[in-house]
Amino acid sequence: MYVLFDLAQRIPFALADWPGPLALVGGCIRDALIGRVRPTVDLDFVAPGPAVAQAKKLAGRLKAGFALLDAENEIARLVLPNGLTLDFARRQGDLETDLARRDFTINALAYDLHTQVLIDPLNGQADLKARQLRAVSEANLRDDPLRVLRGYRLAAQLDFEIEPATRALLVACAPLLAEVSAERVREELSALIAAPRGADWLFAAYRDGALAYWLPELTAMEAIGASGYHHLPLIEHTFEVVRQVDRAVARQSEALQADLARPVTGARSVQTLVKWAALLHDIAKPATRKVDPGTGKTSFTDHENQGAVMSQSILQRLKFSRDEERWVVALVKHHLRPGGLAAHLPPSDRAVYRLCRDLGEMLPALLMLALADRCSTLGPQVKPADLERFDALVALLLGRYYAPDDRLAHPVPLLDGHGLMLALGLKPGPQIGKLLATLQESQALGEVATREEAIALARTLIEPSQHEP
Repeated sequence: MYVLFDLAQRIPFALADWPGPLALVGGCIRDALIGRVRPTVDLDFVAPGPAVAQAKKLAGRLKAGFALLDAENEIARLVLPNGLTLDFARRQGDLETDLARRDFTINALAYDLHTQVLIDPLNGQADLKARQLRAVSEANLRDDPLRVLRGYRLAAQLDFEIEPATRALLVACAPLLAEVSAERVREELSALIAAPRGADWLFAAYRDGALAYWLPELTAMEAIGASGYHHLPLIEHTFEVVRQVDRAVARQSEALQADLARPVTGARSVQTLVKWAALLHDIAKPATRKVDPGTGKTSFTDHENQGAVMSQSILQRLKFSRDEERWVVALVKHHLRPGGLAAHLPPSDRAVYRLCRDLGEMLPALLMLALADRCSTLGPQVKPADLERFDALVALLLGRYYAPDDRLAHPVPLLDGHGLMLALGLKPGPQIGKLLATLQESQALGEVATREEAIALARTLIEPSQHEP
């Protein structure tokens, strides 16, 4: 068990600093045994006795941040200056009894740091070798129903399968997710959707009823089947778009990949929010569906705007941050615009400027959502020329966006509101913002090039009555 010995060497304190028995448990043991490498190694410990009090003393010695996670069950967290996280929990009974209270057998593993022995009372190592998830018991799932979603998330992250009896338990316990807090559900769903196989297992969770309480809007999509434009029924198309996001990003430059990997709030990346937008981009199609009685053609007019409103409601239900909400809502609202530009290559400077203006730093994210949507739409029947036009548009827009001096993507205003009011004797008000927007667009399009020309244009746009005497 050299890998576990090596894991123990990463513990940033001596065993003598913790009086009494101490064992590593759970995910860090699992990951070490299967060779899973993570950016940061977070360590989970269990110990008998007053774990919280001892953890607090240890935090002082390590100059680490301390947080009490669960007073009743005595669970505390230490965050070291280098970002390493140490969780300490009071052991429930002996070590085997404590492990029997866990969610899945692959997490019911412990490494006794004093004896250097691996404890595996539920044969979790066999399930690791079989690459499968097996629930410890139905009672444990019911004790904390979030473990239902965790099952799909672990399958997605580890590329494991869920053994049939456990899958049946997840289905049976799925209705209990209504009892779990929105914050915990949000974190588990976000980790699931971000995983490499996230789309597959998120769809499985949907089919198994695990999303029914928190994302009931998805069910209405079942009524919309495949069409001449979409080769998949709407619900399958939706999850295919989620799947295609990672593929779209993988085809892009390292600069864009790094841009999408950056966090928006906490640990959630831009790319994860793009995948949330992919899940919600057509959420309003059932509500906006209309069938022309003459031609029989189906339309979904304004589904992007109504979808933005519905997405905002869903994100608030799950208690996403305001900033995350802003991103996803904007992506849903504007997801059709790149497709419109791709249909008329090359796009006009005005159209490019307005898209860059309206999306700002979200432009690369929008392009990846639109590209994933396009790749999901016609599937095997897609015409190479169609994707070539879209790829050309993406390359053009990203080229402009990543050029810091580009006049359409990053125009530098010739004057600000104060300068405009001073030059024309105007009072503060909504008119100033409108004038500045018009001037900036004119500047981006090359219609004005100097401060004096901008002031002259503004003078022609205002009414005589709005001048100061």
